[in-house]
Amino acid sequence: MVPINFDFNLYELKEKIRKEIVNRIMSINTSNYPLDAAWLLYALSLPKKSNNPFFAQGMSELERWALSEESGKKNKDLAPLCLCAFLSTKLEIKNEIIKKAKRIIERSLPGHDMRFNILNDPEQVFCASLLLKNEQSLKKQIVTVIKKNINGRVSRKALFIASLIEFGEDVQGFHSVLKTTENPEDIISLLWLSERYKDIINGDMIDLWKSFDDIYSLVNILTTEDNSTLPSRNLALLYEAIINELNEPDPNMLFDLYPIHPEIKMIARDYFINEKYANAVFEAIKKLKEMIENKVGLKDEKEVELVRKTMNPRKVVNHKLDWKRPEEIIIRFNDYLDELTGKNEQEGLALIAEGIFKAFRHPKGHKPEDHPLLNITPYEALAQLIIIDYIWRRIEAAKINIKGDSDD
Repeated sequence: MVPINFDFNLYELKEKIRKEIVNRIMSINTSNYPLDAAWLLYALSLPKKSNNPFFAQGMSELERWALSEESGKKNKDLAPLCLCAFLSTKLEIKNEIIKKAKRIIERSLPGHDMRFNILNDPEQVFCASLLLKNEQSLKKQIVTVIKKNINGRVSRKALFIASLIEFGEDVQGFHSVLKTTENPEDIISLLWLSERYKDIINGDMIDLWKSFDDIYSLVNILTTEDNSTLPSRNLALLYEAIINELNEPDPNMLFDLYPIHPEIKMIARDYFINEKYANAVFEAIKKLKEMIENKVGLKDEKEVELVRKTMNPRKVVNHKLDWKRPEEIIIRFNDYLDELTGKNEQEGLALIAEGIFKAFRHPKGHKPEDHPLLNITPYEALAQLIIIDYIWRRIEAAKINIKGDSDD
């Protein structure tokens, strides 16, 4: 299986984008570019609105523009007005902005030429859906318009589908319109849609992040003098996708990214991606036992006895535990078994191995699949596989003394 190697680190990319968002907010003229300012503030609000001076200052300027006589005269003011009201914590200001947004929508509803209608613009409609999802009369009419206009590029369709989700509509029938693309804006939009609504869209996050990796070199996040800079909306959508992935990582992507031993990954992968998490761990444990047996040449031993005979540095002498001599230990994890520190590490690793067979293997081997002990989450399964991986690698690196006395 070929491991995933991205050209970017999500944590580093998140920080890089955050810095660029702050730089843009500090330099932008909100009155001239209210939509850009609104998207940047939307992005900056995602981790945490409070105690953020850049967000507070930017919101003051956007609210000032939204309440001015100039805002709302143009239909394209709908998106920044809606984002402003959505982000604002001031009820009085929010209510005034909502009135302006409603007026724009009411003069844009069917009966007008839809070719140049603001409701034919998915960016405008999505921003409106964030604010007006509880306005039943407008909602119904806007939804009708959206369903007639889901066409064109993937980025356009993604925003329209997001709008339907915000309005509480069933979008299952619209998944087929989201086709694979190589366009950076389309990939970012589809990635954002799948991350923001992952419980609804159920996109293949590994493939989507691979697609982003393919076009990553074409994405210019930092502001430049030419026109190659990523627009503020796409920057905000990408930022939200990254935050959502870091907050709730896709388990299949975690499984593929984490450098679990190839033999463990090979035997567990199909079970894991098919959500048979207990089976994935169970098969990995059986493979671990097989590996230990092949290492030391012992067969037909029960798992716990196998560990005690090969790894544990203690033995029973006159009904009491005593330390084995280093040469009596078959699997030696370090070269300091004549010292207490070395003995303690040896014993600790042996107990971890024993615990893997007792805590992870025994319930899975003796209980039916619907038993609560086998109802583990993907993250629990991954944690167990990582523990198995660690012990596996320590055993592989250990010195094997086949001639050791394994009797307790």
